[in-house]
Amino acid sequence: MSNVMKAVQISDFGGQNVLALNTVDIPTPKVDEVLIKVRAASVNPVDWKIREGYLQPLLNHSLPLTLG
Repeated sequence: MSNVMKAVQISDFGGQNVLALNTVDIPTPKVDEVLIKVRAASVNPVDWKIREGYLQPLLNHSLPLTLG
């Protein structure tokens, strides 16, 4: 099994142009977590609000950000 995966990440807050398909390390789950292989995903209304920065004052994310 490879130790990398593809992830769409937000490089900055803004429109669709801030999304990038990147190769990132597969996260290591903690004791109370599980790692799930995703075959399909979708975008929820909260996802584009995070992307555009509307929720930054509440969530204080650091970039690049992988949603999900």
